[in-house]
Amino acid sequence: MNVFQADIITGNDGRSRGCGVVIYQKPQEAARAIRELHNSTLNGRPIFVREDREQGGSSGGGYRGNKSGKSKGCQLFVQNLSYDTTWKDLKDHFHQCGDVEHVDVLEYPDGRKKGCGTVRFYQAEDAKEAVETLNGVELMGRDLAIKIDHKA
Repeated sequence: MNVFQADIITGNDGRSRGCGVVIYQKPQEAARAIRELHNSTLNGRPIFVREDREQGGSSGGGYRGNKSGKSKGCQLFVQNLSYDTTWKDLKDHFHQCGDVEHVDVLEYPDGRKKGCGTVRFYQAEDAKEAVETLNGVELMGRDLAIKIDHKA
């Protein structure tokens, strides 16, 4: 795995806050690091590894594995989500169809979930497979309605 950049997050006093950010050269390498390192130990301490989540915006939060903006991928619009569904639940569900670039569970300004979201794949073929295989499939007690997001 080729690391592009690694930073330890520190407080105002310069001491480590016990977390950091690692940027990999390829999204597949980041996904592998998450699979292999999450819930492992480092120097005798447990570590938890996940994608970095974007901050801000009017949506309910999500994650973006690629901060460079739009790719040649494809975005899906997902309806009929349970109000308990998190961005991580949605990402994990769609990951079975390919490498997911960005996930968002949409929220109203007051923080209530709208029951819908978006999933962006790095590859358009993976997004098309997700529509074919996951449309109508249950997630957290709800049958998902999935379509290509032509407004993206």
